[in-house]
Amino acid sequence: MPEHSQRRLTIDDGRFLLDGDPHQIISGSLPYFRILPDQWHDRLAKLRAMGCNALETYVPWNVHEPKKGQFDFTGHLDLERYLDMAADEELNVLIRPGPYICAEWEFGGLPWWLLQEHDIDLRCSHPSFLEHVDRWWGELIPRIKPYLSTCGGPIVACQIENEYGYYGDDAKYLDHLKRTLECLGVDVLLFTSDGTDSPHHQANGSLQNVLGTANFGSKPEMRFAGLRAAQPKGPQMCMEFWIGWFDTWGESPKSERSADSVVEDLSWMLKNGASVNFFVFCGGTSFGFMSGANLTDHFAPQVTSYDYDALLTECGDVTPKYLACREAIAAHTGRKDLTLSFPPSQKISLGDMRMTECSPLVEAAPSLADPVQTTRPVPIETLGQGYGYVLYRSRLPGTWRGGQLRLRGVRDFAHVLINEQSLGTFYRNDDHPDWMIEFDGESAQLDILVDCMARPNFGHRLKEGKGITDGVYIGGTQQEERAHFGWECYALPMTDLSGLTWSTATPIGAPAFYRLSFNVEAPADTFLELPGFTKGFAMVNGFNLGRFWNVGPQFTLYIPWPVLKSGQNELIVFEAVESADPLVRFIETPVWRRSTL
Repeated sequence: MPEHSQRRLTIDDGRFLLDGDPHQIISGSLPYFRILPDQWHDRLAKLRAMGCNALETYVPWNVHEPKKGQFDFTGHLDLERYLDMAADEELNVLIRPGPYICAEWEFGGLPWWLLQEHDIDLRCSHPSFLEHVDRWWGELIPRIKPYLSTCGGPIVACQIENEYGYYGDDAKYLDHLKRTLECLGVDVLLFTSDGTDSPHHQANGSLQNVLGTANFGSKPEMRFAGLRAAQPKGPQMCMEFWIGWFDTWGESPKSERSADSVVEDLSWMLKNGASVNFFVFCGGTSFGFMSGANLTDHFAPQVTSYDYDALLTECGDVTPKYLACREAIAAHTGRKDLTLSFPPSQKISLGDMRMTECSPLVEAAPSLADPVQTTRPVPIETLGQGYGYVLYRSRLPGTWRGGQLRLRGVRDFAHVLINEQSLGTFYRNDDHPDWMIEFDGESAQLDILVDCMARPNFGHRLKEGKGITDGVYIGGTQQEERAHFGWECYALPMTDLSGLTWSTATPIGAPAFYRLSFNVEAPADTFLELPGFTKGFAMVNGFNLGRFWNVGPQFTLYIPWPVLKSGQNELIVFEAVESADPLVRFIETPVWRRSTL
């Protein structure tokens, strides 16, 4: 880390002071874990060039501690490298280490293995939860302590929890987090952030002598009035100025917000002395299986892209909204140097291709995982796995022929096969289909593939196991249903596919992997369109690009240039339902509307 003098962000009644001088924070949210390291500098440079003086970032616990006691701060999780880059760009940092972050991120950033403790209570002063938090922060905080501004680093402020007022009222829990941070040496400004649409949000999410900030997308005068009612003194800051919104599978069209409305609210805040953090400046991508979900009256999983209609696109291109906000910042600050231009990232189009090889899942499962013998289907967490898919396999005796099959507690999408022939699919939001069991012979192989799509990242129903949680039943009416026992459970994290055996690709109805080798002259950004596929995920050179689903509104997957290499590249697509035609195409622009397919 470059050496800098010690600095301190403090509060003087209704304003921030940075080293004793009045300071207005103009920040942007830029999540390092949704952007590849080779692209960090580009995004940070554009943040500074827009006129921002600060960077805000969450720290997701679940990817840094993927297994209990095993920590990872390498590659795209190299937080210290990211903080070094922020310092190089002379950006102050507002860090939000959770332990819960929301962020439309899987389980709100909490690690899946917490759910292996069935009696644990989350986001409160439950002793077991606090023990895990203390161990996590005991690893994290020493890593970021040298980056505190009081040690000469860029971090000027640190958040306690995240939007806790929307969740609970355990003041002892928040106080424990505060004292833990202080005991670990965090001596920069501490803050909380909550909504102001209800007085309970600030009241339940705040701490005495800790700065409260507000999260909102519009009507700043009214929102700040709510913050002032809860906090009579202190600077006014919008910690999350929602300049767009996230997107959900099956809900169209893509979320958008006009530049004019953003600039109107931004200008009001700047003119009235408020500080602001753009949420988000650039959202990036929820690669792999890390997108989150909302769960209220129905399950609402978020798409892979976290484009958010942000100031930069998913691939980092400058938008008209960026330029309009930069103009507003320049007008407010009087800066004349905010004139840098940034060309769009280089992109390539490779046209249409068909996958050349395939590997059916029902045959490949034993090469991907060792089965666990159980009486009932068990959740994926019980199998010692957090993400991906579960394949449940059993034998049906001939006595069940003509019976009705019913799955209880599917989390979240199931494909059922009898003797490797598709019986149909079931999504947890839909009415259960009337499946009649029909097969020839004395018995049949029953396979149930469950896509564990996303744990909730917001609200009170965070604690949700994935897979099949309540059993498989056979009968006529519900009163006649009987539990079916005797299962093999395959946990399929889909991280290592090297054990697959490939054959010439032909369209098949059963779930399957497809593979294609393709050539790239020089790596550049591109978007993968999958018009011949239904639902699954895609990997390029072993890197999981994320989920796709033909219900939209997202119809392409972003392939960042660092994933590609000059020469031969490998694409693997997993289809969980069926592929009528294993056609893919590489194009230069994302597709967000079904009509453009």
